[in-house]
Amino acid sequence: MASKVSIMSTWTVKAAGQSQINQEHDNCKIIELTPWDILELQIEYGQGGVLCYMPTSQQVRDITNTSSLIDHLRVSLSRVLDFFPPLCGRFKAEEQSGTATCFFINCNNAGVQFSHAKADGVTVDDILDQSKCVPNVVGDFFPLNGVRNIEATSKPFLGVQVTELVDGIFIGCTANHALLDGSSFWHFFSSWAEISSGSNNVISKIPFLKRDEFPFKINNFSNRISIPNERINSYSNSTRDPTVLQQKIFHFTKESIAKLKSKANVEMNTTKISSLQAVLAHIWQSVIRCRNLDRNEETTFEVPIDMRKRLNPPLPEGFFGNAIYPATLTVKTGELLEHGGFEWAALQINEMIASHDHEKFKCIYETWMKDPEVLKIGDLPGNYFMLHNSPRFNFNKYDFGWGKPIAQRGGVSNMMEGKIDVSPGLEEGSMIFDISLSPNTIQALEEHKMFVAVE
Repeated sequence: MASKVSIMSTWTVKAAGQSQINQEHDNCKIIELTPWDILELQIEYGQGGVLCYMPTSQQVRDITNTSSLIDHLRVSLSRVLDFFPPLCGRFKAEEQSGTATCFFINCNNAGVQFSHAKADGVTVDDILDQSKCVPNVVGDFFPLNGVRNIEATSKPFLGVQVTELVDGIFIGCTANHALLDGSSFWHFFSSWAEISSGSNNVISKIPFLKRDEFPFKINNFSNRISIPNERINSYSNSTRDPTVLQQKIFHFTKESIAKLKSKANVEMNTTKISSLQAVLAHIWQSVIRCRNLDRNEETTFEVPIDMRKRLNPPLPEGFFGNAIYPATLTVKTGELLEHGGFEWAALQINEMIASHDHEKFKCIYETWMKDPEVLKIGDLPGNYFMLHNSPRFNFNKYDFGWGKPIAQRGGVSNMMEGKIDVSPGLEEGSMIFDISLSPNTIQALEEHKMFVAVE
């Protein structure tokens, strides 16, 4: 489907400045970056959004009084930004001795980008149709496409686009991944829905903005981390042309997930393997099998591990920022396939995740501080799989005032073959996997009897 999205209006939205919470955030005008933030500087912004049915005229009147729906969402965004001042800020860069640069967050209320768009002729069913690949038009439901996190010295940290479909509304957000991770992204998103649907300017979970509570203290953390300029300036774009990739939605029911989890645990004589780990191993092995690779080739699976509760002490409730580490597992494709089923791979993923405790994170931190580096998508090897999001981020609860969303979709940022975006399905216990692959691999996967039988 060709793009039919037209931008109708664009505004800069600033925090309303009406909430008492601003007084508590006065000491967070300048926020230092942690290594987990800096790791993300060279990749593109993260994207996520929800699809809703078009509200009725009565629903619009009920939630907006006399204003339009677009005006209502713009005003409610301004109000929720009172609680999230970093989103309204910009990066400040300070060069040191001409060889290195320090970055920090300046909460200066420069504002976020808010756009109203219309998608001519596009319906909700066009987006939901799982018999086809995700239509290309979905990528145009998001602003700031292709912008890298490091560009936030001049670009806004957050872009919002509300796109009207024939019979629906898509609310898409593009947020700087060096400022926040998935947990913090959906914390903001759900808080905005609370403000939009409620009569009071209150949210259920206040974000914790300070970074001086971070448990690893190599040097005094008020000292900014210097990044060598050659690592900042050497940008490596994706080596995989996004135009030849397609996104396909695969839905796993509660029953199919339970079978995969049970089979993995029984075969491996354990009870540790989770539902998500079992499905990921099944997808990983199925895709590799479809590619018919040389068995000496390597394949890697990356899982973002949330450190919030794994650190000692745990990070404060509502910690707002990046608290994930991209842990990886690399094996030979022959080793992945020779065990027959997916169960062995599920156990390897489980043990890799379990090994990342406070001491391991501390060791990673200390090593990184000695030689700071940033991630570059284009430097990733072939047969690389990267998990995004989590089934714990329940978009179905993010009601903006006229009913629950019916689907969650990501954009085209950081597009690469093997990118897997997971979200919970509408049925409790089910999961939706949005997988970016070549057309040939998607066709082979859809014809793969072992994969389709489970899905």
